[in-house]
Amino acid sequence: MISFPNCKINLGLHIVSKRTDGYHNLETVFYPLPLTDILEVIPKDQFN
Repeated sequence: MISFPNCKINLGLHIVSKRTDGYHNLETVFYPLPLTDILEVIPKDQFN
């Protein structure tokens, strides 16, 4: 499978609080860019 994920810049990141599961609640601001990357997912049985 080949995917073309969009590019973005993280303009701000605020850690709001720590959750009981150990992760954090976040507030963030992203700015999208007109660029993409190429991401290819290969099943494990097809590796050399």
